[in-house]
Amino acid sequence: MRVPMLMSIAVACTGKEPADSGGVPLEPLELSGDPAASGVPVGVRTIERDGVTIELWYPAPDSVAAEAASPVDFAGFIPASVTETLGDLALPVIGTTAVRDAPVRNAGEAFPAVVFSHGFGGTRLQSIDYAEHLASRGYIVAAADHPGRMLGDVLPCLFSPPLEGCDLTGFGADPALDDVAVVVDTLDVLAEDGFLSGFVDTERLGMSGHSAGGNTTGAMGDIEPRFAALLSMAAPGAPDRSVPTLLMDGTCDGVIPTEGVDEAFEALPAGQRVRILGAGHLAFSDLCTLELGRLADELLAGRDDVNEALLPQLVALGTDGCPGVVPTVVREECVDAWLPLETSEPIIRHMSTVFFDAHLKGTGPGVQAGVFSGVEVE
Repeated sequence: MRVPMLMSIAVACTGKEPADSGGVPLEPLELSGDPAASGVPVGVRTIERDGVTIELWYPAPDSVAAEAASPVDFAGFIPASVTETLGDLALPVIGTTAVRDAPVRNAGEAFPAVVFSHGFGGTRLQSIDYAEHLASRGYIVAAADHPGRMLGDVLPCLFSPPLEGCDLTGFGADPALDDVAVVVDTLDVLAEDGFLSGFVDTERLGMSGHSAGGNTTGAMGDIEPRFAALLSMAAPGAPDRSVPTLLMDGTCDGVIPTEGVDEAFEALPAGQRVRILGAGHLAFSDLCTLELGRLADELLAGRDDVNEALLPQLVALGTDGCPGVVPTVVREECVDAWLPLETSEPIIRHMSTVFFDAHLKGTGPGVQAGVFSGVEVE
């Protein structure tokens, strides 16, 4: 039976001094009272550990605000077999504000960390806006690629016979569980003697995920006891353990029916629910920017080597919630179009921030109803 969410007690900061502040002066976090507003500048690094590629976003000093951030090019996620068959896909780039390899902000205290898990057909970079926002508000955010359900694994499967690199193992199992365990271990190592030493508090861990990553979030909540807050987006990712959990989804999601999230919510030992009226499946990511539906029309339609059974399913997965696509769900709030992304984005930023602030920092009111119109909170 569902019971009211338990407010977690914030663990005291470690008090450990940064191992090497790189000469960065003390700059306490000074954040806007609007949880949806960006905070301090953000740095980003990519590391490899035990065969897992991990992206790390973190608060950076004010001095890096004037430095240029390079947009993210998804060309590196496209297998050679696909480009050899179709040519250069010319994917649109995704804008970013994070500065590559910037120093970590010396705020005088260690930051809590949030691990993020991407969905089927996604990548560690699929929700950059979300990750950068949390980092700007005082979190270390870590996301890994999950081979078996990555964009680059799925694209070769669109052909018949499949091209080299086709890997749909993520359909039958969760390949992300081991990856997330590596991410947590990596945070421990970096906290001990890496560039995050003194900057990250690995006793204040949260986890979040989108779609299949939301299910990973629920599962990891039962595996890793240090996860003190779980946020599952567009997925019925519910743990059995009594840990503060937020299920956030859109009522016009044509991939994960909202009724499935309803059922998961009712079974939560300690949880809340945010329903965004009119939002689709990809509202919780930046994947709409890639215009995968347009690319499918231009490059795949009419080819005699396309897997006609799989293509419609993957196009639907890659366009649900995106501008210019007609929703498949029949509801009053999404008759002709999904809720605009510019409307859903601040809702997602706000709700995720106040949720993690309450349960990892012990600050703020937590998730509350009445902040946004068109949002239902239970």
